[in-house]
Amino acid sequence: MDKEQFIDVQKRILPEIVDLMELRYNILSQLKANQPIGRRHLSTELDVSERHIRNEIDFFHKEGFVEVERQGIMLTELGDEVLNQLKEIIYSYKNFESLTEQLEEVLGIKKVVIVPGDSSKNKLVINFMGEKAAKYIAGIIKSESVIGITGGSSVASVARNMPELHYPKVTVLPVRGGIGKSHSTQANSIVSMLAAKLGAQKEMLHIPDNIEKELLDALKAYPDIKSVFDRFKDIDIMIFGIGRADEMAQARNLPEEKIARILNSNAVSEAFGHYFDKDGSMIFPSSSVGITLDDYKNIDNIVAIAGGADKAQAIIATSRVRKDMVLITDESAAKQIIYILKEEF
Repeated sequence: MDKEQFIDVQKRILPEIVDLMELRYNILSQLKANQPIGRRHLSTELDVSERHIRNEIDFFHKEGFVEVERQGIMLTELGDEVLNQLKEIIYSYKNFESLTEQLEEVLGIKKVVIVPGDSSKNKLVINFMGEKAAKYIAGIIKSESVIGITGGSSVASVARNMPELHYPKVTVLPVRGGIGKSHSTQANSIVSMLAAKLGAQKEMLHIPDNIEKELLDALKAYPDIKSVFDRFKDIDIMIFGIGRADEMAQARNLPEEKIARILNSNAVSEAFGHYFDKDGSMIFPSSSVGITLDDYKNIDNIVAIAGGADKAQAIIATSRVRKDMVLITDESAAKQIIYILKEEF
């Protein structure tokens, strides 16, 4: 009996096994992301009765997966190990290989990697996506690669999870200016983190994300700034996040008039500063400091990382810009994308 037959028999005899594993995976991952945490908080976050949570925590405590302290429940080293193993088991039990093949087919893109869960509800899922993305990128880096990255929490998770490597001739640089209030998720900060992990060189772009074109053109005359823009054409790996057009237009603090123009043009997706409609046509060019669409289309390896069912339409739109894109996403986004595209066709 092979692995698939074994799993199929188990699911027939114990049809509730997948639901139970998924519940325990969700509890353990919430613990890892938010520990120490109380039962009531867990109950609210997972929308599961407090009695049910209490029973599961009692089981975890008995098995040595958690410690229950006055300040809350915490994952043990054994519990962390079990969580990582459970993630891979769920991948098999929920037939993610089939889900991955379906998603690659409906999007028509080069490669898809899916992790269990919903990153919009569980922050740890973003970390799991970062692990998968880091593993893929580590496998395609060349000795003199130039890696371009945007900002954002998803891209930051890639840098955090990159293994320690030694690529002294690799260069990491931002393809965007600064954005948002969180220093840790700005492109320059992620560049520093990723370059340190890779033992690589780095270049910075010390310009605010939104800047008037006339001022930007003047700043490009400065050697340090010009050198970064010149290197955009040398990028062979680009890592970027995907956002919803409405949310990102607000996040970038654009003038109300520009936000209205973007949304009235039926934009659904934002990636590396550009806004796209559902067909992947650019309907509003970058209003910020960063890479051009032409440069993006000439990069050998492009890796997008985004999850959450609410980003499904944005992911679909961005995947239509280039069909050789690699997508790292989560289960909730994958299922919603397939649902949308089946309805569409």
